[in-house]
Amino acid sequence: SAVSLNPTSVVGGNTSQGTATLTAAAPAGGAVVTLSSSNTPAAVVPASITVAQGVTSATFTVTTTGVASATIVTITGASGGAQQTATLTINPPAMSSVSLSPSTVKGGNTSQGTVKLSGIAPAGGAIVTLSSNQTSVATVTGSVTVPAGFKTATFTITTKTVSQTTSVSISGTYLGVRKRATLTVTP
Repeated sequence: SAVSLNPTSVVGGNTSQGTATLTAAAPAGGAVVTLSSSNTPAAVVPASITVAQGVTSATFTVTTTGVASATIVTITGASGGAQQTATLTINPPAMSSVSLSPSTVKGGNTSQGTVKLSGIAPAGGAIVTLSSNQTSVATVTGSVTVPAGFKTATFTITTKTVSQTTSVSISGTYLGVRKRATLTVTP
């Protein structure tokens, strides 16, 4: 028997499809393959799957959760005394984007920013560091936390009155990846 995964690497919160393959067609009544994960908080598999009579393989879904750092999980399939394993790498989310609504405001008004990750935040949340390249025109809090299990979080940008239209770069950084959005502040 063999166990394979596709894909072999996912961002936490996504799934991978597993396939258990027998060396010969399953007998009458099918063949039960017992499944297990070496790290059930990070990756969950069904307790078992049945390969139908006359066929050699069956598929199953590996469900993952958010992780703070790359996590390697071994998925094991056992049938008829034989065990086979496959390795799944679960990656933390990356900084995906920063968006602003509205992206143009009159000085003295606020805009709402949204940070988005490529996958769900891990337990404890994902702390995204915020910055403005012109704090004399627009300010943000130092950071915003994307809650565990979520991909986005919002924050407020406070602007000051200006004498001329000014463009401000608002940045969000997570795990070394920085994304920017431009806020236009008008008189």
